[in-house]
Amino acid sequence: MEISIADADRLGLGEGDLVDVATRRGALRGRLRVTGIRPGLLFVPFHYGYWDTEQGAGPGPDVPGRAAHETTVTDWDPVSKQPLFKTAAAALTLVERGRGGPAPAPTTTASAPAGATTVPATPGGPAAVAAQSRAEFPHGREGGAR
Repeated sequence: MEISIADADRLGLGEGDLVDVATRRGALRGRLRVTGIRPGLLFVPFHYGYWDTEQGAGPGPDVPGRAAHETTVTDWDPVSKQPLFKTAAAALTLVERGRGGPAPAPTTTASAPAGATTVPATPGGPAAVAAQSRAEFPHGREGGAR
């Protein structure tokens, strides 16, 4: 979860603090990342959820949620059919101090920590390098099934 430097300072929060984010729809819990995001906003990535849990689609019993969609409305734009879970009014509550540990967010993306930080760089190296090559389509052109 990301918060601006100004908001973190105003609320007395720091990198790695464990926080709850709650809306009228639900709540989630995670480690805080202090970034260059605009003051007055919180950001929770939609790309992470429960890929690493036994259930695969939600938290276990008596475990706080961590997926952004748990805090937003389940509805769609009638024209584009895109989900309307992009924004919500939210409350932020400190659960416990981070004890100096960073949030687990990557440091090489928009989630990079702001200002002078002791957060270690996201590891990568040769094993993390990806390459892309042009694929040949089975029927000679892109266009889906025939």
